[in-house]
Amino acid sequence: MSFEGAGPRQGVDEGTDAPRPVGDVEKVVPEGRDVRGISDLTYRIITPYLSNPLLHRGLQVVLIVLGAVCLVATGVRLSPLPLLPLPLFAVAYYALRRARAAGHNDRALLVWFALLLSATLLGFWLLSVVSHWLT
Repeated sequence: MSFEGAGPRQGVDEGTDAPRPVGDVEKVVPEGRDVRGISDLTYRIITPYLSNPLLHRGLQVVLIVLGAVCLVATGVRLSPLPLLPLPLFAVAYYALRRARAAGHNDRALLVWFALLLSATLLGFWLLSVVSHWLT
């Protein structure tokens, strides 16, 4: 876990200007306090949504539809070029499966979702480049 210093000035809540002792540092705990930094934002707001099973099911459907679009475009265009994004969508699907298996391990969940997002966006970009080449 990390420590953030973006909260209120130390000693303000006790009514003194004396800093807190060195060992009296709050740990980043997802429950029970305000968001004070980017790591708190990640652990309190982002990761609960990323572990939602409905989000995983929706992303799985989206990746399957994108793969089907690539296969249909190959048949319609009579060219193998629309198959280029399929490996990226396969990597995104693998990252989604690993994110689902990560459970409550927040760091692994964030890493796999970052890979999922990167592979999906790169696949979208490659799909648009291929459609530009074929027009």
